[in-house]
Amino acid sequence: MIPIEKYAELCALMADTAGDEQREFAIAAAHDVSEAEWLESKTGWTAKMSDPADGGKTALAFMPLYQEAQARARGGAVPCTLEFFAKVHAEMSFRLDPSGNKVDHHLVLAENGIEHHRWLECEGYWTPIVGAPTILGEPNPKYDAARSQEYQALLEQARARIKG
Repeated sequence: MIPIEKYAELCALMADTAGDEQREFAIAAAHDVSEAEWLESKTGWTAKMSDPADGGKTALAFMPLYQEAQARARGGAVPCTLEFFAKVHAEMSFRLDPSGNKVDHHLVLAENGIEHHRWLECEGYWTPIVGAPTILGEPNPKYDAARSQEYQALLEQARARIKG
């Protein structure tokens, strides 16, 4: 099984493959990982991250590596603006269909022209920044109080627009 750092890097590079194994194999091969190594690693790391006995330790180790790999793949650019993040998040949270149910988030994403894996990248980028100053009782080093206040204001503006 390849190291978790390399696995995170490959996962970031494969974000838009939609599970197409041939595309995954081509990306893996371009990074000196055979088809067999990729399949073993994908299966192994997924199982480890899903194992209740692991207590989420592997997933917690993977996510920062994956997010750093995503940032490298974007060339360090922000995956979406804070305004866009707040708009889409508000629509997912507050829009209702004619029956009074929340609108399906896939519909919201499609209407806003963003694919699900790209939205997850936006969430992974912005949530630590605007979410909370602590995570599980530990300081959140990415938290930015000013950006969090800006986000809350944008979210409230979008909520008011949606609720009309």
